[in-house]
Amino acid sequence: MTKKVFITDKNMATFVCPECKALKTANVGKYAQLKKEIKLKIKCACGISYSATLERRRQYRKETDLPGEYFLSLSDGKVRKGNLTVKDISREGLRIKVNVVPKVKVGTKFTVEFCLDDKQKTLIKKDVIIRWISGHFIGAEFCSIDPSSPIDKAIGFYLF
Repeated sequence: MTKKVFITDKNMATFVCPECKALKTANVGKYAQLKKEIKLKIKCACGISYSATLERRRQYRKETDLPGEYFLSLSDGKVRKGNLTVKDISREGLRIKVNVVPKVKVGTKFTVEFCLDDKQKTLIKKDVIIRWISGHFIGAEFCSIDPSSPIDKAIGFYLF
């Protein structure tokens, strides 16, 4: 199994041995700017070798399959509503799949609403802005993040 390892803003990565849990921190600056996926083979002092993939994202993303809805305000004052599935989520945004692609473009703001699959079935309702569109998939960034808000706290707990 390949582990994802995040690159810090100082181009450092910390690898954790899956066997003995030993930590190894290394400068990975020479890989940080490469555009392709970087897979490394790490040899631990305990003798175990394991694979790791360097992740350039700033935040951890959790894969999901959460049903929900979006609400898009139209110029005539009406609201278009549609179904979506949250495919992954991070502290800063999410990737959604829509059944019917709305006529939107990068920069469009809309509201998403879905429930986490945690014990509380926490309702998440947040405004987002579209950062990319690819077919039926949309990458969206949360318009606001307030670590003290109950919704943002719930997302944080859900991710970890």
